[in-house]
Amino acid sequence: MDKIKILILYEDIGTGHKRTAMALKKAFEKRDNVEVFVENPLGEKFPSLSYLTTRIYLKTLKLTPELWGYLYEMERDKIERRINKLIGISVYTFIKDYVLNLKPDAVICTHPFSCSILSHVKRDLNIPIYAILTDYDVHAYWIHHQIDGYFVGSSEMKNQMNLMGVSDDKIYVTGIPIDEEFYVKKDKFEMRQKLGFVVDKPFILVMGGGLGLGNIKKAVNVIQSHKDLQIAVICGLNKNLKAKIEEIADDNVSVYGHVDNVHEFMEAADVLVTKSGGLTVTEAITKKLPMIIFDPIPGQEERNLEYLLKKRIALRIKDIEKLDKKIIDLLGDSKKLNEMKERMGEIGIYHSADKVCYIVINNIKKDAIRV
Repeated sequence: MDKIKILILYEDIGTGHKRTAMALKKAFEKRDNVEVFVENPLGEKFPSLSYLTTRIYLKTLKLTPELWGYLYEMERDKIERRINKLIGISVYTFIKDYVLNLKPDAVICTHPFSCSILSHVKRDLNIPIYAILTDYDVHAYWIHHQIDGYFVGSSEMKNQMNLMGVSDDKIYVTGIPIDEEFYVKKDKFEMRQKLGFVVDKPFILVMGGGLGLGNIKKAVNVIQSHKDLQIAVICGLNKNLKAKIEEIADDNVSVYGHVDNVHEFMEAADVLVTKSGGLTVTEAITKKLPMIIFDPIPGQEERNLEYLLKKRIALRIKDIEKLDKKIIDLLGDSKKLNEMKERMGEIGIYHSADKVCYIVINNIKKDAIRV
């Protein structure tokens, strides 16, 4: 059989979609006779549209997050109520020609936007299209009859998709693909020393996703008064946030921008204070790192939080002024901490990217035999 060619599409709205795409790329590249392309063709061809879309999304989250939540919930169960209606024919034509020119054996989408467009032009492609859902909730924008397979993070999502009319044979409960580094167990205290922290003080990790969203400044201000805590704050790509945190940070707070070793910080930490983005919580579950969730984005992150609370692997803090008490109480309750870690071990799905690779390649080979 000729070299298998895989095309993975992502969108630059947030960082989770690209992180999933890169985790998949790494997994596919471990296999012989496979060529992988990770692309954002819409962002490259229509950079102004991509930039405007991202800015509108971020402005909405900042100024009126409840509006985003309302729109998410309003459209959540409306199957085939497409974004396609908002897209010009030039976009369809471009994507169709882009895929046909590359001639992949399969296309994997990590965002519903490209998934929706490809479903619209699927009849002209004759190429299997797969979707990776990067949250613990299923939105109707993902669901299209032309999609050949869905990779999801939990059995509850599979049940939800069944109710939406998706057949069992199209749904694979593989877990959400994350970088394979998160599956490597490392010594907590060695990681603390490597990162420049002391081994005998509680270590709190604060994150707001790759874009550094949420009221992180307030959260840090509340918990840094506890000098027996050492705190690492990862601001992601948000340079303004990093500067603001550095202005208020006490000696027990270390501030970072984008880092490539989140897995080491999670290994070193006792508690993660974060929003409930799909990739971040999956990474924390894999590392069995108890979470305290603050400022979840209405919509998908609220739904992710519902899942975490149902599984009893995270706590929610609504009043950030009480965040320090929530952390101290949790650190002082070793029974609760251990139970949260045990439950994470029970529900965690490991080596998800490898599972996706196996299924996609196996399906390609089966189709080749049929032909």
